[in-house]
Amino acid sequence: MQAALVCMHLDPAYAAAVRGPGQLPELAERERELLRAVDPRALAVDPYRRARAVHALLEEYPAAAALLGVPALDAFFSTPAFRTCVFEHGSMALSFGAWLGDQAGGPGRIEAAIARARRPRPDPVPGLSCNPCVAPLLLSAGSLACLERIRARLGPDPAAALASARPLRERPPRGPKQEALLIEASPAGEVSLGTASEPLVRLLLFAAGPQTHAALAAEAVRLGAEPHEADELLAGLVADGLLVAG
Repeated sequence: MQAALVCMHLDPAYAAAVRGPGQLPELAERERELLRAVDPRALAVDPYRRARAVHALLEEYPAAAALLGVPALDAFFSTPAFRTCVFEHGSMALSFGAWLGDQAGGPGRIEAAIARARRPRPDPVPGLSCNPCVAPLLLSAGSLACLERIRARLGPDPAAALASARPLRERPPRGPKQEALLIEASPAGEVSLGTASEPLVRLLLFAAGPQTHAALAAEAVRLGAEPHEADELLAGLVADGLLVAG
């Protein structure tokens, strides 16, 4: 019920659905009866609640907002993806990134990857896997430059810039040519972002799920490493913190 109230505060359409006759599988009928008894005026006491939630997303997704428009971020709060996030006690920034997908092209995917790298992860499972604070990406060439241009244009206060600026004419790069990027987040939340070799990024993408040492070594060889160098290469990636052993 607490999760439902959060959704009702942020989405008037969901509040109307709770009061309506349609099916809502996440709520039992008794729960809906109690929620229907909530005075609608109580949900409108803070008219800026949703705006503050949009602002929180703007802080992590300024380029996506610039490319798609702030209303696109606002629309997220009326989606099943947002409600799932609330009912499952998930991260709003991560859920938004998953919902965003490729809508804002490479810049949006970079911002979503930064959000993922900054969040803590469960304990590692057995095997070798990419460090959860590292995000390897293969994107359309020019995505990083596009992101940097947009963020430079928005300046130190993206929310204020987006509130007063005209929509950008910039479009995210699309095309078959790719660039390989690597994002690394420190325990303090600082993020480094830059280009990397494509074989390294592909190897780390292969290690997104836990792999055996033998499987990773074979993939490294397939990507161009010499067979006698594969073990040393993997040891070096573990020492550098790009791979972690569970």
